[in-house]
Amino acid sequence: MSNQFGFLSDDTFAEKMDIMNQFLAAIATGQGGSLKPTSWSDVQALVRKGLASKVFAVGDQLTCQRGSTTLVWDIIGFDIDTPADKQFTHSMTLQLHDCLPGTQYDAPEALFYCETALAAGTYNFTLLAGYDTTYGGGKTYQFTLTKEVPAGGQITFPWNWNTQASTTKVSTYKSRTDTAAIETVGVTEGTGGTNLGTADGKTTNMNHSHRIRYGSNNWVESAMRQYLNSDKAAGSVWTPQTKFDRPPSWNASTAGFMNGLDADFLAVIGKTTKVTCRNTVTDGGGSETTKDKFFLLSRREVFAGNEVSNVTEGEPYPFYSDYSDYTSANAGADKNRIKYRGGSPQWWWLRTPYAGSGCGVRFVGTAGSLSSYFAYSGSGVAPACNVI
Repeated sequence: MSNQFGFLSDDTFAEKMDIMNQFLAAIATGQGGSLKPTSWSDVQALVRKGLASKVFAVGDQLTCQRGSTTLVWDIIGFDIDTPADKQFTHSMTLQLHDCLPGTQYDAPEALFYCETALAAGTYNFTLLAGYDTTYGGGKTYQFTLTKEVPAGGQITFPWNWNTQASTTKVSTYKSRTDTAAIETVGVTEGTGGTNLGTADGKTTNMNHSHRIRYGSNNWVESAMRQYLNSDKAAGSVWTPQTKFDRPPSWNASTAGFMNGLDADFLAVIGKTTKVTCRNTVTDGGGSETTKDKFFLLSRREVFAGNEVSNVTEGEPYPFYSDYSDYTSANAGADKNRIKYRGGSPQWWWLRTPYAGSGCGVRFVGTAGSLSSYFAYSGSGVAPACNVI
């Protein structure tokens, strides 16, 4: 599982044809595994002819550059994924061998969206009934604004972990992208002023309590998905996907993952059709389908079973199922799932939501076991993609 391939510049058309003929001849005589393609376009040609598995093996490693950094990719499967472009039928899936730095999956969201301007005055809202009542859940809080919030603005209430809601302050913003608050004011228990609604996700323009605290676990709308599929500079990667969206913590300082990747590598990576389940608390369950160049793996794809019984988020990649500590899908510690950064085990994000909440995202822990944590936290990132 350790062959590593580096790549040179593209050959001329005639040279490529000659190389491909050599590949075919070697494969025909059972020598395909000894070949070493010299460019990413050679690899793509093999994939498109359905011959990649004759030359490569699951666990082989290929490299590319991202700026001055060498990225090492593991081959984790052949023809497991479906190309989004229907003219192609074959794929070879790669996943980053080591983790990228810990990155926020999604930011805590706004409490309230101002569809129309909100005048200065006193307002109140109620937190989700029965939720974290030790720290103020279910109670009604009031606050007084001295400045108008314009149409398209937001109100935030970043009620953090193990923090009393009564000590959390309300901030107002002119838009979903503004990071400088119009004003920040305290809250008190009470029902004074105009009622904005209950933070249960059912009131118009009022968000769910899970998401105002810890962000959203919806992969389709996530800041993480935007990061992986952007080649833009820092500050230009993220755009709001919902009326409650707020800028992620990395927005101003982090370029998109595709920024700086080798052009010849990017040229052979095609969009892949992926199914991801939706949580049953805020998103109504079921699943959504995306078509992206880069994606995170699902829990099923790392041989950890389904999140919900009626949604199949792809199939296990042989890299995880064939070399697992288990003979059947299991969420327990599995050394084959452990990933590193700087020589230390890291926990790394999956795209699967924890279906029983609006904010929990599945991840693989440092021992290789399945777990979940809040979307607003920073976890290692191990993107995958397909040569198509």
